[in-house]
Amino acid sequence: MGQNQRRAYGMMGFVAICCAVMAYVEVAIEPAYMVKSAIKVLVFFVLPLVTAKAAGIKPPEGAFGLDRRGIAKRLLLGLLIYGVIMAAYALTTGVFDYARLVQSLSADQRVDSGSFIWVALYISFCNSFLEEFLFRFVSFLQLSRYTAKKTAYGFSSVMFAVYHIAMLGASFPPLLLVLAVAGLAIGGLIFDYVDDKSGSLYNSWVVHMFADFAIMTIWYLHI
Repeated sequence: MGQNQRRAYGMMGFVAICCAVMAYVEVAIEPAYMVKSAIKVLVFFVLPLVTAKAAGIKPPEGAFGLDRRGIAKRLLLGLLIYGVIMAAYALTTGVFDYARLVQSLSADQRVDSGSFIWVALYISFCNSFLEEFLFRFVSFLQLSRYTAKKTAYGFSSVMFAVYHIAMLGASFPPLLLVLAVAGLAIGGLIFDYVDDKSGSLYNSWVVHMFADFAIMTIWYLHI
């Protein structure tokens, strides 16, 4: 086994462990939201940085550069994704009881109308960055340096979708959970593609924020 292959498998295993740790925190420990958020910063951001430093892995060139020329396209793509999610919500309001779903999700995440605005801001701006860092920077931009690009695409998008089952599984009915996971996997591929074309983590972060804006809008309508 060559060095590149060893590093690729090591990255995949590392990401899987990070996801498993956060899933355990989400499902088994269920700490207060602020505590859980702090743990996620450590697991999804600090730990990967420390591990990469210890392994002598440097970030890809331009990974943290801002593509100013392409920002307008990213904003338009973000708005398109926002519109698609809201349209899907409007078309399925007669199929799924979103009010009950939001109540269940709010109870699981220990969020009420008083704390919602802060949680929504955190999810939209901070949580989206943490997830992009692990699933796009580590699982795609870094991983694709040591394995086939299609492998990085598949691994990043699948892990992104599977990770969210820990957060959604207890609240979502089976059919909606399947649709949500499929949508997350497709969204992960879109985020990968955006970063693949630009080489910058910040581009997928912008698009991810708009997806979260839509989810927060639906949450707000029913909280």
